[in-house]
Amino acid sequence: MLKFGILRHSILKTARMSDTWSDIQAFKSKQISLREKLQRRKKEREGLVLGIANELNTGSPRSNSPVPNSVADKEEINSAPDIKADPFIEHKLLLCLCDAINLPTDSRNLVNMIVKSLNKEVSHVVVGNLLQKFAAQELITVTESYTNEGKKCILVSSAEHTKLQAMANDLCAQDPNLRSALKAEKRKAEEASEQEPKAKIVCKSKDASKNSKDTDTIENLLSLPSAREKETKKLGEEILDLLSKPTAKERSLVEQFRSQGGAQVQEFCPHGTKDECTKVTDANQPCNKLHFKKIIQKHTDESLGDCSFLNTCFHMDTCKYVHYEVDYSSISQISKIQKPEKSDSPLPPDGSKPILFPSQWIQSDLRYFDMSILGKFAVVMADPPWDIHMELPYGTMSDDEMRHLNIPSLQDEGLIFLWVTGRAMELGRECLQLWGYERCDEIIWVKTNQLQRIIRTGRTGHWLNHGKEHCLVGVKGNPKNINRGLDCDVIVAEVRATSHKPDEIYGIIERLSPGTRKIELFGRPHNVQPNWITLGNQVEGVRLIDPMLIDVFKKKYPDGNCMKKPDT
Repeated sequence: MLKFGILRHSILKTARMSDTWSDIQAFKSKQISLREKLQRRKKEREGLVLGIANELNTGSPRSNSPVPNSVADKEEINSAPDIKADPFIEHKLLLCLCDAINLPTDSRNLVNMIVKSLNKEVSHVVVGNLLQKFAAQELITVTESYTNEGKKCILVSSAEHTKLQAMANDLCAQDPNLRSALKAEKRKAEEASEQEPKAKIVCKSKDASKNSKDTDTIENLLSLPSAREKETKKLGEEILDLLSKPTAKERSLVEQFRSQGGAQVQEFCPHGTKDECTKVTDANQPCNKLHFKKIIQKHTDESLGDCSFLNTCFHMDTCKYVHYEVDYSSISQISKIQKPEKSDSPLPPDGSKPILFPSQWIQSDLRYFDMSILGKFAVVMADPPWDIHMELPYGTMSDDEMRHLNIPSLQDEGLIFLWVTGRAMELGRECLQLWGYERCDEIIWVKTNQLQRIIRTGRTGHWLNHGKEHCLVGVKGNPKNINRGLDCDVIVAEVRATSHKPDEIYGIIERLSPGTRKIELFGRPHNVQPNWITLGNQVEGVRLIDPMLIDVFKKKYPDGNCMKKPDT
């Protein structure tokens, strides 16, 4: 097949070259014959003119030669009134001279061409005057002569086509009537071309397609895939289809974490208030999404606009800017989200899995608390009070105190989630390495305000206002039963109280390592979660449910006070 294709290509190429060469030779021979005819005709005319001139001088005209009709010419000149040059005639004459290829030509032929084009009578005297004018402007070269019928004419022997075209354009630009007439003529020609019968076009296309069909048949056959190529492509598609389908394990994992009763999230309207929603959408009533309503107090000045901090403003009682609250009047028919009640009894054991308990916490100073008594955990999360060199509403720890925390005693293998911000990002990476972890990933929390818009006036940042926070993810050893690829590394959530991290992080961690022991360091009352132990100096007292942990804790801290520095 390949040899046949190459042979066919070479034959077609040779045939095209031979056709092209024969066309070139035919064109050259035609051009030479035309040139010879023109030269012969020019000589005949010159001889005829000279003969007529001699006869006039001698007064013996020949019977077979045309005699100049001088009387008729004089009558034509005398009878022709003093006609002012018509711009349409002048423009058409310029175009005829531009298109005149076979020069010389005479004024009589030019008159016939103009009459045929304009469909009106044109005087030979007017055309002669215009030719004399063009000759004076050095646009053409003219001489006086006679036609074969003996009529006097002006012979145009050469023309400057570029100058003639330029003069035609200038004349068209100077005369508005001429310009509008030419535009109308052009528009009429375009409409006529558009209204041509489509049958002709169809016939032409059929003939062209018929001619090209034979030549394309072999190429189409050669371009068709073979049976082996079709089979290989089909097999590849089947493999890709199998690889893209989720496995039984993946489907089971997704079903395990699917929300019961469907999604329990209601979307906020992007327009904010009901009034703004109806105004933007041009509707009679607002949409079914959640809306906000303005909090207007005596000291509020609506002309100042919205408060930058909204519901996180520290001075809401005196702030003159506009604040908002959720408008619950439109969600009376919407079922409220039923939060699962936190059980106070231990979860039942499931085979080899550890016993899972409700939320537990210990009020403690982590600089002095012995965390080794708590046992081993699969996940550790910490939101340390980093010293970021800014004024904060809580106490901070120095860099050395962070480095010397007894974090390694909490895990032999597992994951750690470490919240960092500002200058603590580099220090956090250093601490992970000191504690025996390798940073494997990073979660970004993009902060939004109460109206679900990205915060642009964050309270932290020395150079730029921070609108996000980072949570470094570290791994130690080779942890088992980790569900990879379920969640994204970006959290978009609303800012609440200072240092209050988004609740979405707990769902991400639980799906990543379900049913395992977890501990949170530097936690506060809002951080307590089922199956988590929370340590921090802001939780209230001690709450332990695991019996084994209670015994170990009482032996180490009989009085239950974990806030004091141990005696050395």
